[in-house]
Amino acid sequence: MGGRKQGPAPDGWGDDTLTEYLENYRNNQFATFVGREAEVADLIAIDGMLKKLVYGAKDPNPFVPMTFLLRAHSAYRSASGAVMAGQLYEAQALLRLCLEHSAYGHYIGGDNAMWERWMRRNDSDANRAAVRQEFTANKVKKKLRDADGKVATAYETLYEQLIDFGAHPNEKGFSMSSTIRKENGDIHIEAVYLHGDGLAMRSALRTTAQVGICVLRIGKTLYPQRFKDLDLEIELQAIMKRF
Repeated sequence: MGGRKQGPAPDGWGDDTLTEYLENYRNNQFATFVGREAEVADLIAIDGMLKKLVYGAKDPNPFVPMTFLLRAHSAYRSASGAVMAGQLYEAQALLRLCLEHSAYGHYIGGDNAMWERWMRRNDSDANRAAVRQEFTANKVKKKLRDADGKVATAYETLYEQLIDFGAHPNEKGFSMSSTIRKENGDIHIEAVYLHGDGLAMRSALRTTAQVGICVLRIGKTLYPQRFKDLDLEIELQAIMKRF
């Protein structure tokens, strides 16, 4: 395996030990924090808004979606860390997880019977089949579309983009981080584990912010009064102007 060093953060190629890789991972995060200060500041601000939305909520109504938003926030933090480290390909799956948790929470809403069916998915083959039929991507998107068409459009656009660039094994994401070349009759596979600074890093930082914003907008459809009480709308509108 091989790769090239680029930008302020060193690349990872997979030819180091796990501990060396983790050290490079952390060093890359520091390099991105310094080299991409404005972009990272947006990620931090979005994290603060998500934290404000989900932490300390007492008896939220509806109750169940808040549990999904907590997991979405956790996934957002994991994805932010991976992107800042340069692990851009694998971060797409984390960002998709972030998006889907918020959308599933919205889909279930205050329907406790649906929540019960979802929780009992693995009780039997019949339950598993029923949940698969009830929780389809199209049904989840339709409910979001019925609530707010603009938010649904943002969700669907981001979802498809994440699928293309690594949330599923697809050509675009694979090509971003891997190349196959011939040299002197030999075939070489070059796989970048940790990207340095560059177009791919800037794009991933932007996408991470957009996913966080989308989750916040879904959260607003679920908890409009909490959004108002916490002045989150003012913060959200300010940061959305840059995206």
